[in-house]
Amino acid sequence: MSPLYTIKVSTLGKPKNSIGETKLKILAILSHNEGSNLPSYGYTIWKTLNDHYYSCLGPDGLRNVYHHLDDLCDQQFISEVPSPLVESKPERQLYHLTEKALLLQVQYLQYQKPLTIRD
Repeated sequence: MSPLYTIKVSTLGKPKNSIGETKLKILAILSHNEGSNLPSYGYTIWKTLNDHYYSCLGPDGLRNVYHHLDDLCDQQFISEVPSPLVESKPERQLYHLTEKALLLQVQYLQYQKPLTIRD
């Protein structure tokens, strides 16, 4: 008996290189941090998502944030720069918005409100 229909796994979910709500929130966090002269590390972005947006990224939340950051870097919406080495601390990456990210500013600024209310 043959199946009535088949589903291709690749057609499920978001298209590759899409900018979903979580990525827009990350861009909003970066914009807020840059405007407030605060550093944006992967861990601090993850913590802000949890604390201000109550984002549930699953048990692998921190790893998922780094995956989103990698995607945003690949799409050239953000850049990563090694932070200055601090004695007894591991090397970390700082994330910054690029000029290309400003094209999405209207979309991600709507997500800055929770950041300004709870600062």
